[in-house]
Amino acid sequence: MDMRKVFKSSLGIKYPTLRDHPLHSGPIWLEGRRLDDGAEGLWRIHDNLYDLDDFIINHPGGEDWIKLTKGTDITEAFESHHLSDRAENMLSSFFVKKASTPRIFPFTFHEKGFYKTLKGRIIETLDTVPKRPIERTKNLTDLLFVAYVTTFLLAVYYRSFIIGLIAGITLALLAVAAHNFFHQRDNFRRFYFDLCMMSSKEWRISHVLSHHMYTNTISDMEISSLEPFLQYLPGNKSTLIKYTSGIYSPIIFAFVFISHFLKTLITTVLLKKNLEIPWAALIPFTVPVFSWYVTGQPLWICAVMFLWVISISSLHFGIVGVSAAHHHPDIFHDGDKPRPKTEMDWGLHQVDAVMDRKDITGSHFLVLTNFGDHALHHLFPTIDHGVLEYLYPVFLKTCEEFGINWRLVTQLDLVKGQYRQLAKELPN
Repeated sequence: MDMRKVFKSSLGIKYPTLRDHPLHSGPIWLEGRRLDDGAEGLWRIHDNLYDLDDFIINHPGGEDWIKLTKGTDITEAFESHHLSDRAENMLSSFFVKKASTPRIFPFTFHEKGFYKTLKGRIIETLDTVPKRPIERTKNLTDLLFVAYVTTFLLAVYYRSFIIGLIAGITLALLAVAAHNFFHQRDNFRRFYFDLCMMSSKEWRISHVLSHHMYTNTISDMEISSLEPFLQYLPGNKSTLIKYTSGIYSPIIFAFVFISHFLKTLITTVLLKKNLEIPWAALIPFTVPVFSWYVTGQPLWICAVMFLWVISISSLHFGIVGVSAAHHHPDIFHDGDKPRPKTEMDWGLHQVDAVMDRKDITGSHFLVLTNFGDHALHHLFPTIDHGVLEYLYPVFLKTCEEFGINWRLVTQLDLVKGQYRQLAKELPN
């Protein structure tokens, strides 16, 4: 379906090439970016082009990031992922030339703007925050992993779909908690994310490179990949979509994990757009195979229980994810009236595209397992969720100085708001 007839960017972003490809796959999204970004086979940061092969290869997971990002504009990712000036100071060594075309994204990073000012203060604050919450995050995530494997084994052994329901919810909690480590440099707890999501590379593109960088815009894959069935951007929606999508949305959420696995399989095997076999996509199947070996139950019992658990987990993850922060009629979505061009600071856009929840903020466990402290997480995705609560004084002070309204509502407000957003046609 050609969604350009429904949506138009109020931010002036060019309608992404291949945005409406029926597969909605991460590698296809990147292929479109390479056609649009004017990076000329290099890496674009602001209006300069760099050859970063040697720079990236020395970082954990470097080869993978070269395959993913080469030929694209990585300005937003570069600015938000480096919490020091070390990387920026090294860039001049890799400079090739100036870009020949303007950036397709309007976001700015002026030194005295909101984001750069806040970032400098956050860097100073990080030296003073306690490290114990980081260890608590690791321990909680490890416990969720043990709880998932244990409940899955019990569900298979007793052939109990009730215990399987608990295992599915536990797996969803583990997925959100592991998402904390997914944003950080390579570490063994990213294995937990592979265990949950059935396609880590697909999520690395759709979530890290797309959603976090271009939140609630026509370049946000977490919005476009749900279309045409769920349409969160304001636009000329059909009556059927407008009034029934909220009813059938849980069915779509229940199949998100499986669909991502299938997209990875199709993209790799049929379209051959990945350069290696996605072994990480097979990691989730180790648990049902292990349960077959341990419990002695028939393989078909393990398979049926796995499908049940994965579907429950996907449903829980989807419901929590879409009602966590971004979809409410009072939150900016591309198509709404934007800030003036002089206020296109990337950090301001992130705050405009988020609402936080007062019944989640303040609890380490709830923040970790429910995408809590979401504004700060979007602004600084590599910082551990356990540390975010210590950054609020600096964050709120900077918001006050720049006249920014950080919005704190209830979880129920956002649950109801995302259904209203699905039916919303007229822009704010």
